Amino acid sequence: MQKQPEICAIVAVGPDNVIGRDGIMPWHSTTDFYHFRKMTVPYPCVFGRKTFENLPKRPLPNRLNLVCSSHYKNEYIDGVFYAKSFEHAISECVNAQRVFICGGVGVYRYALERDLIDVMYLTIIRNPILESEIKQNPDSYCRFPIDVKQEFLSSSKWSARPIVYPQSELPNAYDENICNFYKCSRVRGV
Repeated sequence: MQKQPEICAIVAVGPDNVIGRDGIMPWHSTTDFYHFRKMTVPYPCVFGRKTFENLPKRPLPNRLNLVCSSHYKNEYIDGVFYAKSFEHAISECVNAQRVFICGGVGVYRYALERDLIDVMYLTIIRNPILESEIKQNPDSYCRFPIDVKQEFLSSSKWSARPIVYPQSELPNAYDENICNFYKCSRVRGV
């Protein structure tokens, strides 16, 4: 009997649970990019079609990229597995220790509604300029399906611990965003 991989989700959330605008993240954070890469390499990464198509570089190197859409048939093309369902994508990862769900909203919602996530890697992005823009134009943004602070940082269903990187390990590029990283592990039996 094969062991199921640990199902992890990874998401960066800005003010008001915002995760995107017009198919891309509404911020640029070298610190969060560093964190995303550090957490996800060399593990398989599952995306919805739109999220994958909006990646600045695809496929992501050093990771199996799996893209879910009912429009696909299960096939590999240029090193990417195009799956017709989330289950088909996960079934390609039986030999992996863990699998990362990387968005978008539909893929996150699907995994949350079915209680599939074992570990949530959460980045809280703080940016006063973005916060002001969101307040002025709230309907222009895409949000994570649930309130991340309430669900992952304050709920007895999850055990959250901060992830802190030594300053010397982080990229030297200027980053106007303040990033707080958390590893939230599901508390089973609650």
